[in-house]
Amino acid sequence: MYTLVIGIIGALIGSFANVVIYRVPAKKSIVWPGSSCPKCGHKIKPWENIPILSWLFLRAKCSSCKNPISIRYPLIEALTAAGFVALALRFPLEIYGFTVLPLLVLYAMFVMMSMIDYDHYILPDSLTLPAVGVAVLGTLLYVPESGLPSLNQAMMGGAIGAGIIAMINRVGSLVLRRLGDTKERLWPIGMDQVNVAALGGALGGIWVGLGLALASFVINLISRKVLRLPEAMVYALWVIALVLATLNLWIGPVQSISGSLAAAGIISVLGSVFWWFKDMISPQETPTEEDDEPVAMGFGDVKLAAVLGAMLGWKVVLVAIMMAFIIGAVAGVIGRLFGGSRMVPFGPSLAIGGVLALFVGQPLIQWYLGMLGI
Repeated sequence: MYTLVIGIIGALIGSFANVVIYRVPAKKSIVWPGSSCPKCGHKIKPWENIPILSWLFLRAKCSSCKNPISIRYPLIEALTAAGFVALALRFPLEIYGFTVLPLLVLYAMFVMMSMIDYDHYILPDSLTLPAVGVAVLGTLLYVPESGLPSLNQAMMGGAIGAGIIAMINRVGSLVLRRLGDTKERLWPIGMDQVNVAALGGALGGIWVGLGLALASFVINLISRKVLRLPEAMVYALWVIALVLATLNLWIGPVQSISGSLAAAGIISVLGSVFWWFKDMISPQETPTEEDDEPVAMGFGDVKLAAVLGAMLGWKVVLVAIMMAFIIGAVAGVIGRLFGGSRMVPFGPSLAIGGVLALFVGQPLIQWYLGMLGI
């Protein structure tokens, strides 16, 4: 009965997810007005809005204009319901208490974010950044036996997850620009502070990285303009710092790499929060590097990786990101084989990798360490 109820709730949330998927990119309210046919404007009656069943009873057609209703709507409802059931079985209430609740919320948000990214190549801040908060604060409901991260582990996992994708974004984009400097000039916080955090973290660990990024931010505020270092120079120094760390002169390689990733990830998320709130207060088009420059990874993926890291912890998020790259590569190859030319966004692959790692990440790590004899 518990599993059945969770499945029904999942289907209902899936119906709401369809609304979010359609309205958030269009910058419409997800509350008002009520659901209606996009073709004729017919107001959907309550009995026409029963997840999955209404689509079947209506024979996939609007009751008013008879235009077809996409099969995608019941599929998203069924996908959400199936995920809710799987999570309820994996983290049963009688054993893990309310551990499953934040995971259910995050799974529903993954469905929404994945479909929006697939449709529009965007991961809205209004979903990714609240999801980071859910993933971090959700740790307060986890029981130790669940194998899920503590509050401190979630924060470090989120920082590492965001940092990995942020560094792919920065270094990969630099390569795509043939070492040319970025034109992005966000003030008072932007990619420059991410670069400084990464370099400082590689030189002296996470706190040095955060300290230098903060200093760069303060200098920008005082000078009222963007003062920056060329990216090619910053990342040349970054590589040198990582190489020197292998000599264990003042910092070891693990501390250097983790400090660089974590500092870059934290500044990436904090900067995203800053611009999200700023745009809510004074809406305007925020110039981004993606507008006219080649990028290796969208910055929405950075925030989604932060969600995964906070949900899974830093060890398991590495498994999730590895799975995401495999899934993305396979999806791209299959698409090409069947004649598709559409670029597949990385957000859905990250979400799928994160959900899979939630179920099999720990066993995979244990298996791998066992092979190494550790």
